[in-house]
Amino acid sequence: MAFSAFSWPFRRRGSGSGAGGGSSNSAAAAEEDEELGVTLQLLDFLRTLSPDAFKAAALQLQGGDAEATAGELTSWQERHAVLVLSKAKIRYDLCPRHMKDKQFWRIYFLLAKSYISPYELRAIQKEKLRRMETENGKPKEVITVEVEMQESKGSRVSQPSEVDLESQV
Repeated sequence: MAFSAFSWPFRRRGSGSGAGGGSSNSAAAAEEDEELGVTLQLLDFLRTLSPDAFKAAALQLQGGDAEATAGELTSWQERHAVLVLSKAKIRYDLCPRHMKDKQFWRIYFLLAKSYISPYELRAIQKEKLRRMETENGKPKEVITVEVEMQESKGSRVSQPSEVDLESQV
């Protein structure tokens, strides 16, 4: 989804007007926060960021970093952004007076990368598992092993295993 088409569906959590009450809503909200990588560590980091940090990063990005010039947010990033906006007031000092939303989110995801990348990777893996499960009709346990094997094959250099070494002796 392009940044220009990105909508901001703000919603208020924990306003226990539903039949479920507040505690189950807060447990579900905490689970969603964790899934989307909005942790206390991230929120503490965001409190340390100033508008000047974003402006300085914007000047550095003018060099043309290929990763930073991507024009779209993934669905996980969109959900993360909405949740961050509801928890931290980081965008309002900068947009639209000093930078556009698109530039703000590029800089935000670069600055917060070390805090959120494990959560984003986990979401990508879950999506890959879900897709493989629906395509193949295999049980989730078998697919989990296959995904882990594919990822480990791609990340390691080909080294002989113990079985290979034993057969050569």
